[in-house]
Amino acid sequence: MQAEVPENAMVATLAGRVKTAAGDLPGALQTYADAVRRFPRHRALTIDYARALLDAKRSREALELVDAALQSVRSDHRLYLLQAQSYAALGQRLQQHRAQAEAYVLLGSVPAAIEQLQIGLKSGDGDYYQLSSAEARLRELRALDAEARRR
Repeated sequence: MQAEVPENAMVATLAGRVKTAAGDLPGALQTYADAVRRFPRHRALTIDYARALLDAKRSREALELVDAALQSVRSDHRLYLLQAQSYAALGQRLQQHRAQAEAYVLLGSVPAAIEQLQIGLKSGDGDYYQLSSAEARLRELRALDAEARRR
């Protein structure tokens, strides 16, 4: 049936969803992998593929996919949530909470984002750069929150 329809990212996304729903995770992964090569900037396809990779316990690949998508689209909270899930599966708690915080910022909840960064900074992992970056972002968000409260 797919041969009857011109190549289209939406059709490829739907094909992957059908295979996933049918319990054919390997088939869905292959469908998504092929489609992402053809349509690398199609967000729904990327999001579905990342979810399938996480379901298949291929967290590193999911993280790489999401990180690549975030290079061009920084305004989709779903990508940050998937990034947080990937980091959680990899045991990188500071990065997990940092990604979760960015999702909350995009959803309009700066206090929740501040809380996530505080949790992440207390997690005891992360390198010097990651810790410094998270602390700087926490300062930015606190200033943003203080400004919002003043208004």
